[in-house]
Amino acid sequence: MKAVVVIVIALLTATAFAEDWQKQLSPPKPGSFPALRPMRARYSFGWSVFTAAAATAELSQTNDLLRLDVKGGTVGVVRGLWRMDANSTALWQPDTLKPVSHVVTEVFQKKTVKLRLDFDAKGVTQTRTARNDETPVPRRLDFPDLLDMPTALMWLRSQQLRVGETYRCLTIPDTSAYLTELKIVGKEKLDVADKCRDTIKVLLRVREVDDKLALVPSKRFKEAFAWFSDDNDRLLLRVKAEVFIGTVWMELDKVEFRGGTS
Repeated sequence: MKAVVVIVIALLTATAFAEDWQKQLSPPKPGSFPALRPMRARYSFGWSVFTAAAATAELSQTNDLLRLDVKGGTVGVVRGLWRMDANSTALWQPDTLKPVSHVVTEVFQKKTVKLRLDFDAKGVTQTRTARNDETPVPRRLDFPDLLDMPTALMWLRSQQLRVGETYRCLTIPDTSAYLTELKIVGKEKLDVADKCRDTIKVLLRVREVDDKLALVPSKRFKEAFAWFSDDNDRLLLRVKAEVFIGTVWMELDKVEFRGGTS
């Protein structure tokens, strides 16, 4: 009897906690900050003090949708040890910032991994393949306000971003959903892409949402800091993250906005 009571209490507590974190989500409506201008940016990626990869990101408009194309891969000494190339295309609604689709292809020496996310009003359908002869099996995640990484980025930069504010959204960076907490922790000067820039510093923490809607710590990701330019563009300048292999980072090398400004 005692065991039954313990199980019931545990189930009720888990259910209440699941409902509680969903109530803490920020309103999904975009803020009033102007949208990012069409642009082309180049970023470097690294681990500790080593540069490991590079990528270009191009933001444009296709018909009535916004589009982000990213293409990159490992570079230098790292490429000799671990060859990897990747590209992705994300589409979303410009007014609501609701994601439409996101396709990622990663090419390794012995295999190619493809992930496709198709969003609708109820959530997302994902398909993933790791072999050419593999038949993809669709998997559903039903969360109505789920964001991929590009739309989460655009949604965050649209907000007021006052120091001390915290924003919470539900994201799908790969094949799982995560409660993503973003706290505006301060403003700093930062030397990036040959300029000293005013920045907004953001602390990012995530917890994975399991099949029972409970939050569990991420096994791979601890926390990260991100810096956005504190100007009319709010461009992502730098990310520094603590993950299971140590410190990894991403930093802007160059940006060109449509019209030639940078």
